[in-house]
Amino acid sequence: MEHAEIFRDNPYVVRTLKLTLPLALVATEIVFLYFFLDYPSFLIVTGLMIAYILPPAGKETVIPAGIILGIPWWLMALSIMMIDIETALFMGWNFDLALKIPVLGKMMESFIGKADEFIKERPWLKKLYFTGIVVLVMVPVTGSGGIRGTIIGNLLGMEKIPLFLAIATGAFIGCFGIALATVFLQELFIQSILLGIAAVIVIIIITLIGWFYWKAYGKRL
Repeated sequence: MEHAEIFRDNPYVVRTLKLTLPLALVATEIVFLYFFLDYPSFLIVTGLMIAYILPPAGKETVIPAGIILGIPWWLMALSIMMIDIETALFMGWNFDLALKIPVLGKMMESFIGKADEFIKERPWLKKLYFTGIVVLVMVPVTGSGGIRGTIIGNLLGMEKIPLFLAIATGAFIGCFGIALATVFLQELFIQSILLGIAAVIVIIIITLIGWFYWKAYGKRL
């Protein structure tokens, strides 16, 4: 018992664990994909995972791209969802270190400034902070939802566990929702090109309406 307490209370051990566990989870995911998929499919999935971490790619592009290229819809959704979870763990435990990483640190500092302004203009986020993070991670936006969600959650003053659960929930809904929508559209195009085109037009119209509504009324909420 004493050894366990010493192990737990040693700051160097704790820091090492917090740094290595998310990376070990990433390595485990990559090894799983390597043995589960043929080599060309493995390269496709891992390439899209890397593209997702670095803007401008988002869920709405990498997941459909993987499915169209022949990756099973559930595997593509799960792979991107895990990126959100892994980056959320890394950022939640190593936020200070992440700021010191040359390229990532500058991107984070820029996003922190924009996110702070975003929150000030929308005070309702502080009242619905858990749901707000779920929606922000779920909605297709460039870059990893785990990084974006962690930064905004920290600015909102959220505790680590509720913040992680909100990010994981948003990642699950967003990734699997986009994957299922992609499969649905594929089936429509197979049945009828006109049906598929009509469905895409409807989605674009709904997206534009939502965007204009947000621009017009979002700051007043």
